[in-house]
Amino acid sequence: VADLLAPGPSCKSVTDLYAGSSDERALKNRSLAEIEREYPMMCFCAEGGPKRPCRLTGEGHGGRVPIRTKLMWSWPVFGWYALKYLKVGWMKKFYIDDYPQASLGIIAFSSVLSVLIDAFTDPIMAVWTDHTKSRFGRRRPFIVASAFFVPFVFILSWTPGVVSPGLPSSLWYAFFHVCDKLADTLFVTPHDAWGAQLTPIYKEKTTIWQWKAIMRMVGTLMGMAIAPLIFVTDQCSSTPDDGCVQIPLISVFFSIVFAEACLQLAYFGKEPAQEEEPTPQDQAAPPQTMPAVEFKYSTSDTVPTLFTTFLNQPFRILLISDVVKAIGYEIPMALLPFMATNVLGEKCMESGTLFGIMVVAGLLGGLVSVPLWTWLTARINKYRAYVVYHVAQVLASFAVGWLDFDDGTCGYTYASIVMFGVFGAAGGGSFLLLDLISDVVDYDELLTGGLRREASYLMSVEFVPKFMQIPGECIPFLLMAYFSYTRPLAQDRREACGAELLSGSGFLPDEFCHSFYINETFGEALCSTRSTCAELISAGAHFICADSVGECGIRQNEGVRWTLRICAAMFPCFCIICGTFALCFYPKDARNEAGHEELLEAISKRRRGETVQDPWRPGSYIYPAESIPASVEGALAYLVPSDLLRIVVLPALESGVADLSRLYRRTWVESVVCAVVIPFGVWLVAAGLEDMSSDLGASVSPLGLMLLGVAACGLWLAAWRLLAVRELRRQRVQLRHVVARYNQLCPFTGDSPRDVSNL
Repeated sequence: VADLLAPGPSCKSVTDLYAGSSDERALKNRSLAEIEREYPMMCFCAEGGPKRPCRLTGEGHGGRVPIRTKLMWSWPVFGWYALKYLKVGWMKKFYIDDYPQASLGIIAFSSVLSVLIDAFTDPIMAVWTDHTKSRFGRRRPFIVASAFFVPFVFILSWTPGVVSPGLPSSLWYAFFHVCDKLADTLFVTPHDAWGAQLTPIYKEKTTIWQWKAIMRMVGTLMGMAIAPLIFVTDQCSSTPDDGCVQIPLISVFFSIVFAEACLQLAYFGKEPAQEEEPTPQDQAAPPQTMPAVEFKYSTSDTVPTLFTTFLNQPFRILLISDVVKAIGYEIPMALLPFMATNVLGEKCMESGTLFGIMVVAGLLGGLVSVPLWTWLTARINKYRAYVVYHVAQVLASFAVGWLDFDDGTCGYTYASIVMFGVFGAAGGGSFLLLDLISDVVDYDELLTGGLRREASYLMSVEFVPKFMQIPGECIPFLLMAYFSYTRPLAQDRREACGAELLSGSGFLPDEFCHSFYINETFGEALCSTRSTCAELISAGAHFICADSVGECGIRQNEGVRWTLRICAAMFPCFCIICGTFALCFYPKDARNEAGHEELLEAISKRRRGETVQDPWRPGSYIYPAESIPASVEGALAYLVPSDLLRIVVLPALESGVADLSRLYRRTWVESVVCAVVIPFGVWLVAAGLEDMSSDLGASVSPLGLMLLGVAACGLWLAAWRLLAVRELRRQRVQLRHVVARYNQLCPFTGDSPRDVSNL
């Protein structure tokens, strides 16, 4: 097991020059001093070297990242995921079924709103942390801030008792759900970016993300399953007549753990020195490495950064695959408590216990499978292992779709535990995506001539799929409200129905429960103070005996049960299949370790100002870039290659000025189209506000907000492009500078540079 957890890195020492066997490869054309400066958390202890071997390391680390360092970097992940999945697994059910009695519509609305706010904060954070210049480093200040902001958000989100049930509690949930997304932005983006810059070694990158996966699994297991199963009773899930103190205390504990881990990393962690000597490539082509900060537009702004990351072909394929998969990937976890209660039922096992056991099975399956995925990666390479991971996810999701109501024989209940164990084992390979992204960041360094934008890439792969999760987080709850989801009976309204109590009465347990509640008299309020039992029956609900607890309960109608099964299993299965298909277009030369070694060699050559062949796109060459005046370079960065090509094919105006008239009209049209959609989204939001304040909140407002958010993001991008084109017209940008910018992007597109000598 130890060998599986820590497979040998690509090299034993960065001072090697591809010496020895194929498993002892190192970095070409990089000095030891350069490596030590760029990767300060690597350890260079070795026998006979200037630094003696660390204890228990034998010959020494020799240019590897020590396990203690990997553990220190990944330790905050444990606290973060414990807090996150304590919320994912228990908060919605607590707010909906327990004391807060929150509106399903407002919960769905807040899910959309929080991601829309993320749409603006995530890219800003990525650019901010990538370009931060301080004596504390690029990542450390944000890790320290997370140590205080994250506990504040998660602890208070579990205390709606300070406000009244209903609308006030719903708004309390909405506010802190938005804050949760801000906490995610503040911590995850800088932390992952720090991990991507720990080592340049191909195989050791896998172990970095493997440690994060292990901490994620253990944290999720503790926060979502073990701690709640041990300490939480139905006081925090289905008894609206009392409060809840157990989960807030668990949240306090994990918050303390998270804060300690962040402060420890900030104090002992090291970041690369930010002041570096300019390379020959920098001196020959300063435009991308010297942003014109004195001007309004810069190549390091959010919009240009998003554009250039998406132009990176390997990253674009991974992102599309992850986006499609993400549409349905998070739904099973969000709906799992409702699956346990309303699909499988409580005839065999109490739903809270079943939910906890399924979570434990899934997370243990994932934890056990991490070494197996690491072993598979070492045998067949990262890309093939990632494809196998997708196929395993498809099969596991398809199996979950076969679960149905357990009539007391316990067949479906036990099968669900096994299936979720398999589902978790299939998901154990999720760290492979970040492993591939860290290689793509190296490729970006080649394309840009030396930029390191770890946060921008890791933000995109976290944020864009998160944006696509809006339908998954919103629509299932709206459909549940539309199909008349019935809240559980309050504790004091659950009639005992054990078989021993009914012996001799002539009633079966289910018949007794149905007869008891259907004979409710006027004003008796056997079911709730909001709805009569007859109204619940007319909505399709059934009263049955939950044999595992010996009390009467509710079985949801067919519409609600099918909504849960389709959204939790069948729809995710379809999305993952589509994501797997997208991986077929990943560049063949980027799929193995040899391709990564060629990439590192090409980076070294380009640093010396040489013309190099793109190792991941054979036949395409990367030339030293021509400089562009700072006054127009930033504005040109807002244009994508197709925009630049539309300008390049037109003849220059007088004095060599580029003709921007067509592009100016096009950006105006894009802005107007997005602006026209916004009022329609506002109308949908307003039209559903009254319905959202109802008991279940079956409203179109979340859908309207979804449309409004997409249109607002589109308008944001289009408006910035329009302003950039207007600035270029004002500056009377020269056609040769437009061609120079087009040539700068040719490494991304694979096109041949255009001649500027005759312009």
